[in-house]
Amino acid sequence: MALFVPVIIGLPIGYFTWAKVFDTVDNCVSQVMNSNDKTTTEKGPNSSIAATIGTIGSVGILSKLMFTPQTRHRLFFAQAPVNSNIRIETLKMGIELLVRTGVVFYGGAVGGATAGRVMSKSHLKPV
Repeated sequence: MALFVPVIIGLPIGYFTWAKVFDTVDNCVSQVMNSNDKTTTEKGPNSSIAATIGTIGSVGILSKLMFTPQTRHRLFFAQAPVNSNIRIETLKMGIELLVRTGVVFYGGAVGGATAGRVMSKSHLKPV
């Protein structure tokens, strides 16, 4: 039960916040790209394939940058410093892990939204 309650509560929160970040970045990129063309006010569809590739690429790059081998060792395998309060050390490591995974998770949303919007605009140019 201790495993399933955070998953049941965390999955919808993670999905909806990820989707909100994706939509917000998509709208911002669309506004920036339409700032040169004042005649078009509609956003148009997002390129799903480019958004998926952008998300996967962003997550891969950010995970390599945020979780270097030294960081992985310190967070998951290293022993606590001598004469330290284990609760405080666990809290600090947990917060750091939460922030680092948040950067990877939401950075993937930003990368996917940007890639999808840029690719959709590059195909919609009038001839």
